Amino acid sequence: MYTPEIQIKKKAALISMLIGILMFIGKIGAYVLTNSAAILSDALESIVHIVAASLAFYSMMLSLRPPDKNQPYGYGKIEYFSAGFEGSLIIFAAISILYFAIKDIVEGPDVQKIDVGIYIIFAASAINLFLGFYLINTGKRTNSLILVADGKHVLTDSITSFGAIAALIVVLLTGNVYFDPIFAIIIAINILFTGLKLIRQSFNGLMNRSDPNVLKQLDTFFTNIVSSDNRLIEFHRLRYWSSGDKVFVDLHLTCNDELTIIESHDLLTEIEAQISEEIFPGSKVELMLHFDPTGLSGHGIENISHESEAS
Repeated sequence: MYTPEIQIKKKAALISMLIGILMFIGKIGAYVLTNSAAILSDALESIVHIVAASLAFYSMMLSLRPPDKNQPYGYGKIEYFSAGFEGSLIIFAAISILYFAIKDIVEGPDVQKIDVGIYIIFAASAINLFLGFYLINTGKRTNSLILVADGKHVLTDSITSFGAIAALIVVLLTGNVYFDPIFAIIIAINILFTGLKLIRQSFNGLMNRSDPNVLKQLDTFFTNIVSSDNRLIEFHRLRYWSSGDKVFVDLHLTCNDELTIIESHDLLTEIEAQISEEIFPGSKVELMLHFDPTGLSGHGIENISHESEAS
């Protein structure tokens, strides 16, 4: 039985797929009517959207599987792979657009029925604009990188559409058909950077790269915890990483010798709940504490300060 949050994710991913298919049909129709390189670039972007949205849906369903013997930390990392693959598809679309645009410049463009193309692409871009913001907001609300990546892709698609409209309007006003492939090249360069950004984000996630801002928040949080509890002395080796909607935080916490095992367990549970509420709302936080007694401080314990970890 899926939770309401999971149902929201599934619904958003399915909506993205269905609208992507409808947009592609409309844009291909517009290209057939106009023979516009800018509209072709928009249609190619829609093909990428359909493939990426389908992969996103599959990856999302896989990421929702509970941890098992083979994947004890769950399947959340598939989200980063999905985002990276989507970035690669965007780059492929950008290269394809550049090829057809340059081909048009060399052979000479033959743009037709410009007004019809403008109407069709404007409708598609408006729909994609709303869809993109919907996916990004839903992804942030449910801590789903897949939906955020898909939403950014859809917004890129919308920008591509507006670029195609601008190209057709300029051609219509000036009568110079070469503006069409020129705009297509500009569109390709824009979405190329979007694809590279997604791949970088995916790589950082797969390599467990920490966000300096989040580390700073965690550092401040544990500094306050230590200063407010006289049983605690200091902390070090603060680290965190995420997998889907799960966040894993671990650190060494030096405490006085009076802290019992039961008190340590209660303290861990309390801190875990606070972190989840204050720093990672909506995420499932798992805190792993290594308690260091004061009697062993400086004797064989690796003492990496929390200041150096946060920098």
